[in-house]
Amino acid sequence: MDKKNIFRKNLVERRRKLGLTQEQLAQRMNVSPQAVSKWENSSYPDAELLPLLAKSLNTSLDSLFGIRADNENLDLPQLIHDAIQNATLQNRPQLVMELFYAIMRAYDLTYKNTAKLRTDYDRETFAGIKTDCEQALMRLTKDLRYFFYIEAPEDGLNHYFTNTKNMARLLRTLADEDAIRIVSYLGSGRRNKMHSPSVISGRLNIPIEKVQHIIDRLDRFGLVWRVCVDLEEGETIMYGYTHNQAIAMILTLAQSISNYFQFWDPVHDEYSLGIFKDETGHNKNTIPQVSWWGEDET
Repeated sequence: MDKKNIFRKNLVERRRKLGLTQEQLAQRMNVSPQAVSKWENSSYPDAELLPLLAKSLNTSLDSLFGIRADNENLDLPQLIHDAIQNATLQNRPQLVMELFYAIMRAYDLTYKNTAKLRTDYDRETFAGIKTDCEQALMRLTKDLRYFFYIEAPEDGLNHYFTNTKNMARLLRTLADEDAIRIVSYLGSGRRNKMHSPSVISGRLNIPIEKVQHIIDRLDRFGLVWRVCVDLEEGETIMYGYTHNQAIAMILTLAQSISNYFQFWDPVHDEYSLGIFKDETGHNKNTIPQVSWWGEDET
């Protein structure tokens, strides 16, 4: 394949991978769609347009012309930044999931090339990492994909737990099925939508006293915010939901945990210590091993 055909092939593949039409690429470059069509079929862009073309496609000219880039000179954070900014809104989630999956695969040194994220898992499947420096979990099944990464603190994860009483209060609140239903209902509403406990009670068929009790607990955690509304029948309190990302993650992880992590693709375990730190002093960091055979032992 000659250089012109390599350039055209790479140009078309890169544009399609980003989910861009010829018209959308033309808009990014302030040229006509006919110009883009010519580049992909019969001619090169003018020399002064080549850097802009590479930037618009979030790639390098070396890549477009089929020349292998020098990895030592790559600014990976900048490349990732540019890739996400240049992706369309619809294609961004898939790109982010592919990046996370590539990270998970990279921990296994037997994989020399980036593995492609499948979309046909027939059962709930996860990718996992456990080392002495970090832990990560990624759900791969297409109906709901997520990625969770935590850098292991030097003093242990429990060193961060400065208010275990409030943690227990939150978990006790969420342990009620009606609380989960209320959080799900609030989270399905529009941004800045206000909610009345009596309306929530009627729509979810939960006693108003229980709705108010749960809402008050959520209010103490800052998960809802309240305003006083002056109505003809008198003043009343209305509640808005903060759409807190952490609560969505907690409930999502709880669902995954309750299903049991059974199927993995891949799982990488290379750790000696847990992510929590022992505070009692009873757990030693080294485990006694059986000594090897002595030289004159039979």
